[in-house]
Amino acid sequence: MSGLGAEAYRVQTGAELGHLLTWLGPEDTLRGMFFRSLQEAMLTLLGEAAMEACLEEVTGERDFVDFFAYPAVDFLRMVRRAAWLMEERGCEGQETLRMLGHLGTAAFLKSPAGKAMDVLASGTPRRVLENLPMAYQMLSPKGGPLSVTALGPTRARVNFSRDVLPCAYLEGLLEALLKKAGARGVRIEGRRVSAFSCEFLLAWTEGD
Repeated sequence: MSGLGAEAYRVQTGAELGHLLTWLGPEDTLRGMFFRSLQEAMLTLLGEAAMEACLEEVTGERDFVDFFAYPAVDFLRMVRRAAWLMEERGCEGQETLRMLGHLGTAAFLKSPAGKAMDVLASGTPRRVLENLPMAYQMLSPKGGPLSVTALGPTRARVNFSRDVLPCAYLEGLLEALLKKAGARGVRIEGRRVSAFSCEFLLAWTEGD
């Protein structure tokens, strides 16, 4: 993407991250798994120097434990730095956020902590989505309720009522979960419906 289209996506990404950073407070936290998975994703995509550059955005603890809670603002600053670094390589902001959400979730699911939650992220795509509210409550205890509405055998709507993550990052997260469950041809349309709420329409085909 280039020209006005790329600029529009850059502005959209920066505006959303800026909004979230403005409104988040010290009570808003994320599990260490988000931080560790972002580190792994940047190490894979751009190397150690880029990973260290993202860690420079963290104001406190940098040795993250998967199920410990850390300030959400630190994570969003890391994500913002990652988006800047990826933009320098020609990747637009929204696509970067989707990629980070996908790679980060895939990395977490392969970790010891992720494997401990495998029962919530395994089975058919429908089963994974049915378990998603419980998994989300464990991973984001400060977030609001998450609801899943089945719209058909291979379609669903997911609503995050209060989430501190960018909408495109959540798209990548959902895609990674569905693909792990064997979904093919995953299509996700997401939109922010209020300051901290996002809605996603999901469609897929069952794997062989």
